[in-house]
Amino acid sequence: MGILSRLFNVIRSNFSSILDKAEDPEKLINQMITDMEAQKRQTKQQVAHVLADQKRLERELAKEQEESQKWEQKAILAVQNEKDDLAKEALRRKKEHERRAIEFEQQLAVHLKNSEALKQSYQQLEDKIEEIKRKKSILIAKQKTSEAQKAMYETIQGLGDRSAMETIDRMEEKVNEMQDQSEAYQEISMEEGKDSLEKQFSELEGGSSDIDMELLELKKRAQIEHKGESNS
Repeated sequence: MGILSRLFNVIRSNFSSILDKAEDPEKLINQMITDMEAQKRQTKQQVAHVLADQKRLERELAKEQEESQKWEQKAILAVQNEKDDLAKEALRRKKEHERRAIEFEQQLAVHLKNSEALKQSYQQLEDKIEEIKRKKSILIAKQKTSEAQKAMYETIQGLGDRSAMETIDRMEEKVNEMQDQSEAYQEISMEEGKDSLEKQFSELEGGSSDIDMELLELKKRAQIEHKGESNS
């Protein structure tokens, strides 16, 4: 399993634990980003240490290769001066530095491979953090939409409750009954007002007719009395 895979497994485990307890998705995502940022800083430090070790191995390798070449030149010089014993000693020193150079070269090859893997893991982690940051607003928006839908369905389900609907029906029946009574009272009141007004005019018209008749009778009597007085 690669370094990044192990790192993501740790983060995923921590994230799942937080997910089981958290109710605020934004807080959850922020916590996840914080944890990944901490892992990124730790990985960055590891990359820095690896690069420093790489530079050290490269210097050691170059030094051993240089020493090997130097003793080779000394061996040549000893041979030119017919100093075979010195030449053999120089060649032994040359071989020793060559052996150490090979060891450093092997270590450096392994180190470069691990260093490259660690740098790739760091870059992937950084890219993943940026991706989560970009998706943060979308994830939160989806969560809010889900909450709204849930509340809506709960409301609809509540409206479908039989006891609630029966209560609404009883209230509607009561309101209709009150409205019928109000209209009945209004109708009776209008009829009574109409009867009263007609009665008043009837009395007025009737009273006016009696007066006129009485006035005519009075005039007739007055004329008769006047004629009687004139004849006398």
